[in-house]
Amino acid sequence: MTATIYVSQASFDTMTLIAPLDYYDRCTLSDVPETDPTGRPGYYLKNLENLDVSVLPEGAHIALHLNTGDSAVSFPADLRGCIFERAPSLPPNYHAIIAYWSGPPFNSNAGGAAYYQCPAQSYTVSLAALDADPDLISNCHSTPLIDALVSEGIVVSVTGLDSRLANASDDDFVSIILPIDSALVCLDNGDFLTGKPYGVEANRAEQIFLNVRDIKQSPDPASIYIDILRYEELDYGFYY
Repeated sequence: MTATIYVSQASFDTMTLIAPLDYYDRCTLSDVPETDPTGRPGYYLKNLENLDVSVLPEGAHIALHLNTGDSAVSFPADLRGCIFERAPSLPPNYHAIIAYWSGPPFNSNAGGAAYYQCPAQSYTVSLAALDADPDLISNCHSTPLIDALVSEGIVVSVTGLDSRLANASDDDFVSIILPIDSALVCLDNGDFLTGKPYGVEANRAEQIFLNVRDIKQSPDPASIYIDILRYEELDYGFYY
């Protein structure tokens, strides 16, 4: 079971537009002002292929607004980048939480992700299966012969919602503003796999909504992790 991430209609339209496009096709769109999607809401939200996304219902009641700077929302550097299943210092129940909120990673565990692990969570991932069957690299699908890729990008951490939503209805929603650190989502980004803090004082932001029922039914309502933000190198293929 996975939760649904809710967004505005405008964000959903942008996500739908760019979902089937690779990096080069997006650049082609960006060359023409009339088709350029880069400034639209939803541009930096992750690919729809594995993420369960719906438009926020009309008239939805927002029980809690988590705006930029709210202490409940953070972007941990020690969860940024590719993280495999036996990473040494993950938060409790991370595998179940990230799978519930994010679904499976967009990329394969066999395409080179092992070389772009989060430094704080890295270990030697055996790639012996690739020597036996090099086609595993090119088929773009994960294989059980290699440790599972759990998350791959900019993970958002949201904490303490269990207590802040104690009186909320199951049908209510939480609004979360996600500032976009343009220095960490761009191409040719040498700081992505470092401990550089995520910049929350940004001029650009995305907005998502979580359903209170989904929060209450999640593996840990007090600790939410969502692999939700798209960055250019993820799609370009430097990592994979």
